[in-house]
Amino acid sequence: MLTASYELDAEEKYSDFSSAAEQPLVTWSWEVMTWSSYVICELVIAILGIAGNALVIAVVFGRRSKTRGKSRSMDIFVGNLAIADFLTSILLIPYPNIKSIPNSWAGALYCKVLEGEYLMWTTITASIYSLVAVSFDRFFAVVYPIHFKRLVNRRLVNIIICLLWAVSCILMVQIILTNTTDVVVGKCVYQRPPRILEVVYGIYIFVILFTIPTALMIGTQTAIARSLRREAARFVSNESTASFHNVARSRVLTLTLTVVLIYVICWAPDQIAYFTFNLGLTPSFVRSPFARFLVALAICNSCVNPIVYTLRHQQFREAVKDFFMNRGKRNTPIFEDLESQYRPEKSNPRINIA
Repeated sequence: MLTASYELDAEEKYSDFSSAAEQPLVTWSWEVMTWSSYVICELVIAILGIAGNALVIAVVFGRRSKTRGKSRSMDIFVGNLAIADFLTSILLIPYPNIKSIPNSWAGALYCKVLEGEYLMWTTITASIYSLVAVSFDRFFAVVYPIHFKRLVNRRLVNIIICLLWAVSCILMVQIILTNTTDVVVGKCVYQRPPRILEVVYGIYIFVILFTIPTALMIGTQTAIARSLRREAARFVSNESTASFHNVARSRVLTLTLTVVLIYVICWAPDQIAYFTFNLGLTPSFVRSPFARFLVALAICNSCVNPIVYTLRHQQFREAVKDFFMNRGKRNTPIFEDLESQYRPEKSNPRINIA
């Protein structure tokens, strides 16, 4: 995870306190910005993430505001995912390292929230669990459609999103507790806990940011595939209905499964590597160029979803065209009820799946 990179930076930034201790008055000051290849890569990812997710937010919520009555749960969850990735991308914008910081509430807040990356990890956690929410939304819509239509409404969806953000803030509170200000030298410092607590925290991060979300997302996607396969088997004698279920299965699974797989590809290497580091199996990991590469791969996840929507989802492409051409006349959902959008009409039993 990014903390692997962060611990390395912390050691480099705060190793020399002797000269700072001689300063009679500590004020805000920053080091000169160095534009390494990694920093440039981080800036490019941040710009792509800001632009792409801002477009998703504008398109999804712009269309949602024109329609009343339906829950549009998946549209809202996808919009919330874009908000989390948008905020993460803003926090990824490189800034100069802090050189000295005053002994004040502002300095303490800076060390805990920004320098310690509490805000970034809160938005990353919210992004991950927003993706889990999308998976569960499709699971209930496909496997339990009657209950889904009766119980799911905008109020429930909004409550879930509020809880999601609240839980994300709580899960990352350890960052606030371990990052503080050294009032003597005017530096942000990471208070390294005892070794056993580092191991426990490493396991905790691996479980809540990777193991649990991945298991939930893969489990729901598998259940959706099985449910649609059973439904398709029931209507095997009806060519048009069978064709519809084949299309429904591919349309429902392809988009969400693609996003889930990209999440796993982006985050699995970094999470596993950082987990082995916390267990003491790879002590040199945080100082290696490989660690920087894995961090860069992980943060790519914040900018890739808009690209997936554009390439894999026709309704999103049409919504983007409407947005740029100022045609806001379509009030149909973008991501909601994917299978029903392709249900064959009685007058036209053949389905064009292209």
